[in-house]
Amino acid sequence: MWEFDEAVEVRTGVVDGIESPEQFLWRGRLWMVCAVQAHWTETAAWWERGVIGSGVGATATAVAAGSSAAVGVLDADWGPRRAVYRVEAGCGRHARREMFDLAHDPDSGRWQLERVTDQ
Repeated sequence: MWEFDEAVEVRTGVVDGIESPEQFLWRGRLWMVCAVQAHWTETAAWWERGVIGSGVGATATAVAAGSSAAVGVLDADWGPRRAVYRVEAGCGRHARREMFDLAHDPDSGRWQLERVTDQ
């Protein structure tokens, strides 16, 4: 698994019955989403370094459920909530598929690639 913090251009649509990323442009290549493996909402900036307080080991689900695990200030670049989509996507006609985590800030409309996992 590789971690990234890169802006990506995303076109949304309906994939697997869910309004989600349909295709995205990353490093000059167009990736087509084949399947949405998971999606969730993160409700505090716990992903920022140094903002985790008493909730060591908290999951995104616990944070989304209103757990007090995330403490600290919100990220100045992101709104108080963001959606994350774990998608399977391929690039090119015969390319193998990879798993991507794409985050979306609904307040700014900004998309970011966070993780890539080979399958």
